Order: sequence, then C-alpha cells, then structure tokens
Amino acid sequence: MESPISIRDTEIPLQMQNIIDASTASYIKSLHSLRATAQETARFQLDEVKAKLRETEDDFVKALAVKTRKEAKRMALMDVVASAKARVEDLSASIRDHRTKKQEYAAFISLALAASKGKLNESIERKDETQVISWYNRVLGFQVKGGRGVKFTFKNININNPDEEYFLLFHETDTYSWNLVVTTDEHEESAFNSASAPVLSMSSVRRDFLGKENEHQAEPTEGNKQFKKQNVHRRLKSSVLSPGSASSVCQSPRLKV
Repeated sequence: MESPISIRDTEIPLQMQNIIDASTASYIKSLHSLRATAQETARFQLDEVKAKLRETEDDFVKALAVKTRKEAKRMALMDVVASAKARVEDLSASIRDHRTKKQEYAAFISLALAASKGKLNESIERKDETQVISWYNRVLGFQVKGGRGVKFTFKNININNPDEEYFLLFHETDTYSWNLVVTTDEHEESAFNSASAPVLSMSSVRRDFLGKENEHQAEPTEGNKQFKKQNVHRRLKSSVLSPGSASSVCQSPRLKV
C-alpha cells in the first residue's frame, strides 16, 4: 500500500489543476458573456448611429433640395433682371434716337418755317415797295438817278406849276437830309393832302436803288448847287398827294424814313 504522504502529494496537483481548470472555464464563460454584452451594446449603438446618420442624410437632402430650389429661383430672377435691364437699355436707346430725330425734325421745320417766313415777308415787302414806287411814279413823276449819291426827284407837287421839281439827295457817306428844294421859287412850298397815297419807306427805296448807283452816270446836281446858293432848307413834313386831292392844301405826314 501507498503511504498517506504520497497519496497527499498526488492529490494536491490534481486539486490545483481542477481549480485552474475551473477558473479558466469561469473566465472564458465571463469573457464570452462580456463579449456578447459588448457586441449587443455595440450593435445597439451602431443602430442608433445609423438611424441618426439616416436622419442627418434626410435633412441634408432636404436642405440640398431647398438650396437647389433657391438657386434656381435666384438664377431665374437674375435672368429676369438681365432681360429687364436689356429692355430698359433698348428703350433708352430708342428714346434717345426718337429725341434726336425729333430735335432734327424740329430744327429742320424751324429752318424751313424761318426761310418760308423770310421769303413771304420779302415777297410782301417787295410787292408793297413795288406798289408804292409805282404809285409815286404814276402820280408824282418819281425818278431815281445815281451818281455820287442817289437823287430822288418829284414833280406834280405845285398845282400851279406841275413841272416844278423837288428832289432829295442821299450821299455816299450814308448821310442824307430831308430838305426840300424848290427849283423856281425859294419861298413857295406846296403840299397836298392824299388820303389814298401809300406810305413810302425811304430806307427800303434807298436799299433797293443804291445798288443801281454804278449803273447810272454821274450827273450834275443843279438843284444841289442852287440849294447851296439859295440856302433854302425846309423840313419835309408833308406827303405826296393822290390825284383826287390836288385842290386842297394841307400837311400830310405820309412820307416816312
């Protein structure tokens, strides 16, 4: 028989091995349990993270859609604004063109009206002057002679002596005198009323007839010599007369400058 000491020495290692095996098994079991718990926790947390990620992704998609719509609206608005600006520029250019054309037309019409008015006034003035000169030629024997000045001669003033001449002299120096010289009688001055005599503008007559000065030869101014000798100065305050009023004598301011 084996001794108790040897039996005891043999049982101790066996017990120790059993304890180690039991501890190892318990540790492994605990490890498996912890692993399962950790995996379960990790799976739960992963599911939560995935859910949050999906929510975040949905929010991002929504925000992206809103941003896309806003960007589309902004682009459309920019297109509308650009189109409106282009139309405004076109309208402004059209208005400027119309305004320029209007000003050109107005200037052209103004020039045309001024020219037409000037021609009409000139025509009327020439017609009036022609009528006046014709009347004076017919009634008073009015004559114009050129030389160193312009000499205007009148007859039919004195009813007793129709051939008696009166003259008015305009000098080259643009000076003239309204002195009436009677060639026969220095004390006699006759004037007759003329109700129908037209008004003679001597400035108009002078303008028309001074141009003819070089067409006439210089003639001796006998009346002017006699005017210097006799020193007869009479202001011309009366007009020439019409054929129907030769019998009445009065002053008539029908002749003007």
